[in-house]
Amino acid sequence: MRAVLPFLLAVVLTSPLRAQEPAAPTIPLLVQQLAHAPEPLPAMPLKEARRTLPQARQRYQRGLPAGTNFFLTARVLNEAATPEPVVVLIDTWQAGHITGRIMRFGADGRATPAGATDFEEEAILDWILLRPNGAEEGNYLGKFLDLEERLAALQD
Repeated sequence: MRAVLPFLLAVVLTSPLRAQEPAAPTIPLLVQQLAHAPEPLPAMPLKEARRTLPQARQRYQRGLPAGTNFFLTARVLNEAATPEPVVVLIDTWQAGHITGRIMRFGADGRATPAGATDFEEEAILDWILLRPNGAEEGNYLGKFLDLEERLAALQD
């Protein structure tokens, strides 16, 4: 089964940059995945996310259609001053500096914007463009972690 992982990952990462089919709630799942993600994070999806980041940044800065949200996965300092991977809903992105709100689980089990954060572009791990209909672009790390979970479940 391990031999299948590189093939599936290659298919996921080399597919054209396009919207995926509407899926399960992407952001809550990603918040949960990051809370349990291995350290170090897998290099291949991070590399693809960094490769495609300039295009995503340009799209964000040109303006997104109404109802479309742009999220970044970034490594920021938490309350204990320890670097932590988090999902951030972007408020502004100017000259390599990002401000936004960290997504946390609310009492209802949904991910909602919580504390404000700001960081430099170098802290970005991945990006997610999420349309109102649930279609997404990017999220290479989340897709990789989801694929790993599915493959592990098949082995059980």
